[in-house]
Order: sequence, then C-alpha cells, then structure tokens
Amino acid sequence: MNILDAQLKARQVKKSYALVTLVKVEGTTPRSVGSKMIVFADGTFDGTIGGGVLEKRIITDAVQCLANKESTLRKYENRAEDGSSPCVGVITAFIDLVQGAPELVVCGAGHVGSCVIRLASQLGYRITVIDTRDLETLSESVRLADSFVHCHDFSEGVKSLETGPQAYYLVSTYGHTQDGEALAAALEKNAAYIGMIGSPLKIKTLFNKLREKGFNEAQLASVNAPVGLDIGGESPEEVAIAIVSELQMIRYGKTGCQLKNLGCCDR
Repeated sequence: MNILDAQLKARQVKKSYALVTLVKVEGTTPRSVGSKMIVFADGTFDGTIGGGVLEKRIITDAVQCLANKESTLRKYENRAEDGSSPCVGVITAFIDLVQGAPELVVCGAGHVGSCVIRLASQLGYRITVIDTRDLETLSESVRLADSFVHCHDFSEGVKSLETGPQAYYLVSTYGHTQDGEALAAALEKNAAYIGMIGSPLKIKTLFNKLREKGFNEAQLASVNAPVGLDIGGESPEEVAIAIVSELQMIRYGKTGCQLKNLGCCDR
C-alpha cells in the first residue's frame, strides 16, 4: 500500500514519476517479480526493488527516462560491484513514465493573468501564482491555482520556487519594474517557456535593461514577447486565449497553423 499511497499523492499534486516494476527475474535476486518502486525527477523514491548498487543504477535510468519523457524495458545483472552481495542474477525491469501536469507559473494575477489561470486550470496545468498583492484583493479565479506565493517583490517570489526543468512562466504583472524583476528571475531558471505581456516599446526597454545586467542575446531571444498567438482580440479573455493557445502549441510541439493547411483531412 505504500507504493499506492505514494502514487496517489503524486497524482494529487500533478507530479511526474517513473513506476519501476520487476517483470522477470533469473537466478538469485533480492526481490521477486511484481516488486515496485516509484522514482521522481530529482532522484528521490518510494519503495524498493532490492537496494544496493543495482537499485542505484535503476534510479539513474528512471530519472533519465523522466527527462526524456519515455518508458523503457531494461535488463540488469544483479551483482554488487564491491562483492558484498551474495545475490547473483538477472532482472528485467519495466520503467513506466507516468506524466504529471506541466507547471505554469503566473507572475501577476491581474485581469489577463486571472483569465489565463481559469483556462489553464481546465487543461490540467499545475499552476503557481506569484503576486505582491494579498490573495483577498485578487480575482476569485486565483483560487483555482494549486499554490499561491505572496512576496515583497517578484524576483524574490520566482527565485523561491523549486520548479522542474519543464516549467512554463508567464510574466503579467501590474508594472514595468515588476515585469523586469519577474523576467530576470525567470531567465535564471531552466524553463521550457517564458512569455511576457507587453508592447514593443516596453519589451525593447526591458531587454536593454537586462542586457546591462549581463543577460545575453540567446537568453532574450528565448522570451516569447509579446506573448501569445496572433488570433485577434483585445479583451483580457481574448488575450488569455491567445496565450494559452501558445502554451499548448509549445507543450505539444506543434506549429499553430490551421489544421486544413497541414493536410490532415482527405478532400
């Protein structure tokens, strides 16, 4: 039941993990077929398939599978490198990737940010909201987020997060200074996506300030600004649709083109 409890907790917080199951054993092995453990992206785990050097190798492979977003079937020789284990045999383990929800960090939950939260929550994102304003003063839709970080400045808030390497960041604060704080901190993260709301003039101004702080052109080019797809509309709800559409495009590695222009349908 410990493994089931750990899986349930991971699913409740929308966290990815690898489920390792022994599907075949030959010779002398510490655990039998059906033994399981789950491994998280940071190398922490629950359960055991036997311990020792062999288990460490499987944990390393499981972490790699999580990074590559793939499941795999692998065979291992169960022989301790230091000769301390009397067990000598071969095991076959199925490392099954269980994908959690993508992480979305919304820096600033104003009109557009709140609409993005509402849409993204329906699509299963694990949402963290960062704001310097009290929760009570923000839109009710902020309560749809999985967590809320109240901070004195956005740089502090973003840096305090322990997000994975595939997190998405949206900079949508209430001022240029605050946008700059959030963007600079997000650029120091290993993010899958960074988007920022803003006019061309605002973006140029902020980028020049970031260059003065030492950020290079490759880092600045990675920022999706102005954020969103060009689908029209200017209300907060319409802008949010454009932003979330871009998130989905990046999430699934698509082009954003009309399907009819991709030859998807027989005519």
